[in-house]
Formats: sequence, C-alpha cells, structure tokens
Amino acid sequence: MDRVRGRTYLFHGMAFAFFLSSWIESEAALNTSIPNYLEIYKPIDYAVVGQQKSGTSTLWNILTLNPAVKWVGHGKESFFFSGELPRTTLCDNLVEDFLTQAAVQRLKLNRTDMLIGDWSATHFSCPCCPAAFKSLNANLKIIVVLRDPVQRALSRFVEQKRSIKMPLHKTVENFTFPEFVQLEVAALEACVARAASMEQPRPPSPTVPALSAQGLRGPVDAEPLVGWGAGLDIRRWMEMQCYSRSNIIGWSIYDVFLENYLAYFPKEQVLVLYTDDLWTQPLQLFERVEAFLGAPPHRYDSAVVNLVFNSHDCYHWRCARKKGDIKSILLAASSEEGPQQQLSRNGPFAQAVSRLVDLYRPHVTRLFSWAEQGRIASPPDRWKQLYG
Repeated sequence: MDRVRGRTYLFHGMAFAFFLSSWIESEAALNTSIPNYLEIYKPIDYAVVGQQKSGTSTLWNILTLNPAVKWVGHGKESFFFSGELPRTTLCDNLVEDFLTQAAVQRLKLNRTDMLIGDWSATHFSCPCCPAAFKSLNANLKIIVVLRDPVQRALSRFVEQKRSIKMPLHKTVENFTFPEFVQLEVAALEACVARAASMEQPRPPSPTVPALSAQGLRGPVDAEPLVGWGAGLDIRRWMEMQCYSRSNIIGWSIYDVFLENYLAYFPKEQVLVLYTDDLWTQPLQLFERVEAFLGAPPHRYDSAVVNLVFNSHDCYHWRCARKKGDIKSILLAASSEEGPQQQLSRNGPFAQAVSRLVDLYRPHVTRLFSWAEQGRIASPPDRWKQLYG
C-alpha cells in the first residue's frame, strides 16, 4: 500500500477509533449489565461481501436509504476480516470489537430492530472469511454482486492506474492494459500449474436431482462444494491463493470464491446479484434484496435509483453520476491506453480482452452450471454469448 493510501486509511481509522472510544466510554463496550444486552450486541444480520468494482457502492448508497438497513464501520467498508491486499487478511480479529461496532449503531439510533450488515467488498476473495462469518452468525444472509469478469478487471486496472492514492498504483503505473494482462495471466497460469502438481484424489461426485433452466427436475451431476477449512484440499487451496493474490485479474474468477461461501452457507442464505440488473432494472433489484433480508419495503426516488456511485468517472463511495453521463469502461480504458486504434479488432487491447475471455470462460461456465442446478441465479445471457 502506498504512503498516501496508508495515511488515508490511518486517518479514517483513527477518527473512527476516537468516535468508537467515546461510545465505549458511554456504555458501548461489551457490558452485560446493559438492558437488552443480547439485542444490542447481537452479531450482524447480513454481509455484502463483494465483488469489488461490481456495484456494491451503488447498492449501499441506495439500499441504506431504507431506515431498517444499516451497516458497521466508519464508512461503507469495515475491512474487518480482510483488506485489499493479502497481508491484511485478519480472520482472527477480535470478535468483540466487531460486535461493539454493531452495538454502536443500535445505541446511536436507540433501535434494536434494524438490520445491520457489513459491506466490505474485499471479503468475497478472502479464503478464510466464509468460515469467520459462519462462526459469527450461522444464520447470516450473504449477498454477492458479480460483474462481467473482463469489465471488472478492466475497471479495477483503470482505477488503480489513474490515482496515486490507490494501493496497486505502483503495480500498474508503468504498464498498458495489454502489457499488464500478458504478465499477470502468465503469472496466474504458472501459479495454478504449481498448485495442480499437488493434486490429490477427490471423492466421486454424486448424481442428484436439480432444477434445470427449463424448470424440469432431472439427474444432474452436482459436484460437492468445498471451502477453506471445509473439505478444501491443498491443490485447490493453493489455486484459491493464486487468484486471491491477484486483485485485478484474479478477483474476476468468481466460482472459486463463490464456492467457498456456498460450502458454508445454504443456498437460501446466499443471494447472487449481477451488475447488469443493477444497471437495467435497479428498482426490482432493490426489492429483491429487501425481500431476501426481510426488510420492510421502502419507496425509492426514481432519480436516485438511476444513479451510479464510485464509477470510473468519480472514485469515492459517496460520489454519484447519472448513468447517461458515464462512458463505457472500454472508452475509458482507451483514453488511458493512447490512440483509439487500441480498440481495433486485431490490436493489442482486443487481444488482451480475448486472452481474459479464454481465462474466465471455464469459470463462467461453472456459474451457469450452478444456475441450472438451482444453486444461484443465472448470469446474464450476454455472458453466455461472450464466454460460450
């Protein structure tokens, strides 16, 4: 993490620590003598775990207009169990501190009937986070927002390259997108190959009835889902580490991280959303989330639900733009890469995109397979056209 980003996090952390300490002094600290103690200090109700650069800031800004939906931390994200870099994964952070953060919200608003959640988009690609959340609250509702994998990787690259405040700016500042893709994909493939050398025999997959896309139930090979600390062998653990340590490219490989959550939480407690729906039918999406969480319905202003927050035109959790004012991420990337011919069909940029499509194809195919088995909502049809 560069110095500017580090100072920013330090300042916010110190400010929130000061705010938290004031509440601790006024009975926010764990105190069993407080009336309704269990209601005040109960664990969070839900977690929006990511993915990063997929629309969680938009979801947060609009959904939390509902008075019944609140969050922990000094900003949108607490980064409590995992930050943006692998070394910031802290699944053994003091749970009592996390419970206190939730209690602060209840004491501040003098309410215990709110739904309080965590919105750290870094928790999706964190290997140990599903286990931590399961221990925290076995009934926790998990929400995942997924974006077209190539678009997410491209968006993250552009974000990191544009600002010296970003944690990966030094990593990408001297590379064009095609150059970075070439190096990063090669490193990922080598890492996965090393992991594959540790392959161990796996139990046979059972054949179970599942709901197909046509609504017919029949025999489908449903692979057993495994997670970190929940049946994950050394080969798959090492492979997950390959992707979790590749924030820009690897974090777009969704199936590995989603399986980790599905191994710990039943499908009824996991809601998978897609950025496409957040863009095209936002009101219906907010209604789905409210129903999933059990929150009372809220009337959202039509002008507000059509805003986009923290886009490549304005990087900040609270910064909003109208959808019509945001240019395509491809055009935004072309301005970073130089001449417009970078977007030509056979140019370096197009070749980099093609290589990413090849990298992501088997992982997207796996998502469609899970959708046919009734485990998750089906990805957008556009993904099937692009990734085969």
